[in-house]
Amino acid sequence: MKREVVRVSKEKSFLRNAVILSLGGIVVRTLGAVYRIPLARLIGDEGMGLYQMAYPIYSMLLAVSLTGPPIAVAKMVAERVAQRDYRSAHRVFKLALVLLSIVGLFTTLILLLAAQRFASALGDPRSFYALLAMVPAIFFVSIMSAFRGYFQGLQDMLPYAMSQVVEQVARVAVALGLGVYLLRTGYALELVAGGVSIGVTVGSMSGLSILLFYYLKRRDAISGRVRESPPLHRERTSKLIKEMLDLAIPITIGGLVVSLMLLIDAAVVPRRLQVAGFSQEQATALYGQLSGMAGPLVNLPQMVTVALVASLVPSITEALSLRRRQLVNERANFAFKVSMLWNFPAAIGLSVMATPIAVLLYGENAVGAGVPLAVLGYMVAFLAIQQITTGILQGLGKAHLPVVNIFAGALVKLVLSYVLTAIPALNIRGAATATVMAFMVSSGLNLVALHTGGKVRIDWTAVFLRPIIAAVGMGMAVFYSRPVITGVFASSTLATIASLGIGGLSYGVLAVLVGAIKISELQNVPVIGRLVEKVFFK
Repeated sequence: MKREVVRVSKEKSFLRNAVILSLGGIVVRTLGAVYRIPLARLIGDEGMGLYQMAYPIYSMLLAVSLTGPPIAVAKMVAERVAQRDYRSAHRVFKLALVLLSIVGLFTTLILLLAAQRFASALGDPRSFYALLAMVPAIFFVSIMSAFRGYFQGLQDMLPYAMSQVVEQVARVAVALGLGVYLLRTGYALELVAGGVSIGVTVGSMSGLSILLFYYLKRRDAISGRVRESPPLHRERTSKLIKEMLDLAIPITIGGLVVSLMLLIDAAVVPRRLQVAGFSQEQATALYGQLSGMAGPLVNLPQMVTVALVASLVPSITEALSLRRRQLVNERANFAFKVSMLWNFPAAIGLSVMATPIAVLLYGENAVGAGVPLAVLGYMVAFLAIQQITTGILQGLGKAHLPVVNIFAGALVKLVLSYVLTAIPALNIRGAATATVMAFMVSSGLNLVALHTGGKVRIDWTAVFLRPIIAAVGMGMAVFYSRPVITGVFASSTLATIASLGIGGLSYGVLAVLVGAIKISELQNVPVIGRLVEKVFFK
């Protein structure tokens, strides 16, 4: 009985962490997508292209601090906390804080010195100002990574979520404020793009300040746990560094490969579009539609998946450390199912409603963004699978497998981007197709690795089949009702909102009918569970 109570408590803790991060993710992703709407209208396709050209280089170097280290810290802390060794867990954090501060400072200095060369290599030297404005953020994000990894390992997700929200709010406010000011005062477009990019640095400083606030607020409780921790064998610093590097390096390489995939677009797509017959300005504008308009919409649904992965890594590490293999399977399947229930309809909805959504969000001038979005929308499902499987494999201590698989996907993307984008009939659709195929390959290989190397048993019917049936049914309902709706509503905005409403309603009904969602499952979800009990179990 006691074990069952503990199990339920642990599951509710896992769900609570996932919900906290999901809510934070909703705010962050919504702000990230929404602020691009006025931003795109403010600086246009070409300005978005300049901004997005700089971003992949920044994000690739940022991946050194942002991907592997926090996950490594979270995993190491979670393992020690599971054994009640809070002293060693805190020592891991302090060591990571020093190392990441040094790495962040070193990376920032390198990029400052080489910014002009990087900008020239992208094919449009005007991206220099945007890149230069983003550089200082690398140092602040590096320090944030140590704090986020520590709180993640403690499975205390509130500081993690709050820092993300504050970071994004500050970023959006500064980007839009400076963008409007610089445009009104008559600065050149490249300088406006640079001003917008300053928001990235200000946001990272704000996010770090929130993490410092929560750490200082919890310092007495943390110190108390450390003092009460039993005096176990003190691990050598060199051993801790080796363990951290063994965990962080493969994950960091994987993050670098993902950033490299973005860099492939920035370096290859504009040039190959020019081969297809477009001018430099036209190629930059098309690239802006792909990466600055369609890309953020595709990433928006991942807020739930990212939250699940952040909760999943320490929770699976904990279950594995306690030798509870069944709990590993339960948590993996739960994360899979929630992610697929969210991302399958998002993928089909974005693809079916690509142009209306682009026009609704970015205005009539952005009708062209619907072209890459119609293809790129399907990436939502494959990206979600890739992220969930990567999180599970990392929690199982097999972080090297997703690295190999994402590298295979990057090779596919490089070849297809080079070939397909230069075909005049495909042009920007070719680049979008290459991205979809890349994540299809990497997610498929991850699933194979999870089955063979991870020994995780996936409930294929519950996780994939039922959500897919409901999502396809939703897509058909939206597609066939669209002509009727556009005939009823004179306003395209109202017609699009009505179509989205029909999609959401039809998906909810179909998901219940095919058994993809069960009322009993909703009862376990914080906040939502109480509402379900009031409605169905009065």
